[in-house]
Amino acid sequence: MIKTSVRFLSTPKLPRFAETLKEASKPALQHSHSISKPFGLAAPTLLNPQTSDKYDLSYTAVKHKMFSADAKEKRQKVLDHDIAHSPFYESKSFNNVNGKIFTPPVSYFKRDKSLYFPDFLADTLVNKEQRLGSLWEGKVSIVRVFSTVSGENCSKTYFDSDQGNYLTDGYQSFSTKYPSTQIIDVNMPQTALKKFIVNLSKGNLKKLIPEPRHNKYFIAPYKLFPLDVRKELNCDNVCSGYIYLLDAKGRIRWATSGSANEAEYSLMWKCVAGLEKELKTTLPKN
Repeated sequence: MIKTSVRFLSTPKLPRFAETLKEASKPALQHSHSISKPFGLAAPTLLNPQTSDKYDLSYTAVKHKMFSADAKEKRQKVLDHDIAHSPFYESKSFNNVNGKIFTPPVSYFKRDKSLYFPDFLADTLVNKEQRLGSLWEGKVSIVRVFSTVSGENCSKTYFDSDQGNYLTDGYQSFSTKYPSTQIIDVNMPQTALKKFIVNLSKGNLKKLIPEPRHNKYFIAPYKLFPLDVRKELNCDNVCSGYIYLLDAKGRIRWATSGSANEAEYSLMWKCVAGLEKELKTTLPKN
């Protein structure tokens, strides 16, 4: 008997540039993503630790950081993303979904199931390298993240009230109604030039923003959030604005994007009130 063997040919892997072209050819977003389960980082993470041994400048360390396979792959992924997410793609996606990159969950996530928002050090209107995580303890935090004027304007709509906008002239009313909640802004200009312009406008921002919020208004470099972090936070479209409700441990309990409609507006403040009640049960009794 003659034995025969069959050789199966594996499917050839696409060249790296072909994968990039494939990503770049994807159509703009047509529908908002629906958020139904917790998202964020698996563990508390400080993105830019300020330590004396933060940088290892030895030849071996620098070579690994610049030329290792992992480093090259990370750079390639960023390049792929930048090509795929061109300004046209971002703007088209934003317009297709009216800024609503993702729709919010119907209620806030359970405490023990929730994932984390990243911690970081960045400048505020009054401090150099304020740590975001230092503000969380004993508070519910409404974190507003934006990089563009369109994103900032979208997220502002969640703070309108009969007493004024809670971000500015209605802040005192907000503080009275939600005494255990704070508003934190994370302004992340896309380029060094835009960040320079924002820094020049600090004086005007201080006039617009109530003084108690000055140390809670962060001006951070856009690259502070690496691509993988932006994907985990569902905030990789720069045209939109994003809001995250965090508990006292920095866990994401609820989130939304784009402008508020009536139902989403009511839902957010209902979640804020619910998280304040939960917070009271976790604080030590006097």
